[in-house]
Amino acid sequence: MEKMIGEVALVEGQWKRDVWSHNLLEEIELIKQCLSEFPIVAIDTEFPGFLRWTPKGVSDEEFYECLQFNVNRLSILQLGLTLTNDNGKIGMTWEFNFQDFDKISNMEGVYSLDSFLKNKGFNFNTLRSYGIAPQEFGKQFNHILRSGKIQRWITFHGWYDIAYLMKFTYLRCMPTSMSMFAISAAHILGTVTDLKHMARYSNNLLNGNLGLKRLAKLLQVNRTGTAHFAGSDSLLTAAIYAKMKIIMKVEPKIHEGFLYGLPYPIQGYRRPVVIVDPSKLTDGRISTD
Repeated sequence: MEKMIGEVALVEGQWKRDVWSHNLLEEIELIKQCLSEFPIVAIDTEFPGFLRWTPKGVSDEEFYECLQFNVNRLSILQLGLTLTNDNGKIGMTWEFNFQDFDKISNMEGVYSLDSFLKNKGFNFNTLRSYGIAPQEFGKQFNHILRSGKIQRWITFHGWYDIAYLMKFTYLRCMPTSMSMFAISAAHILGTVTDLKHMARYSNNLLNGNLGLKRLAKLLQVNRTGTAHFAGSDSLLTAAIYAKMKIIMKVEPKIHEGFLYGLPYPIQGYRRPVVIVDPSKLTDGRISTD
């Protein structure tokens, strides 16, 4: 039966594939295959917390300084990726589990690690034993980034999600300014769209002043899985995006390519398709005669 818009895909009764060090390569290959049908990727990361907490009401520049400080020193626990397409059909969800989180500096100073994540069910011993090395993930995932198959990335308030993804693939340290952050993200990832930014353009979504849970409730989108696990959050992000595309009454160019709170666009460049007359091909190249 045809899947409805935003409906979760089930393969052998499962909506999510767990990725560890032992099955990283095969799951990367599976993602490559699925991108042909589902070229839009919703992303979420789960990380230990913050070494430097960002106070409310700070300027964009101060927020970025805190992000830069945290991301340069911390690592993530999980990365969630859910594949979808422009028709609102959702493919599979992948949840990558990482081992490197406890090598960060000043671990005892990380806000929220013990009081929040452990209560949510994170098994840190399992992550240490079977998790993926970030360097190996970056090496393998870069093949996907270079393939050009990803049409756009979908986030919710995704500064940290995009920052950690860039750190795990191409960058050692965050760029020194917000403008360079946007340029780097566009170069590495392409176009990024943020649901929290999209919500600003709907009269019924509180001008974007809401969290992912509240947004899902307003749009009557149900969660699959457990909140604050990267796979479930990325799947919810994909389902909300499918619903918002139906209700949005503005041109996509108004909201696509922006992160909430970032004054610079993250818009990838896609080469135009050129139709070539075969008679002008010489040795596989276009003749200019």
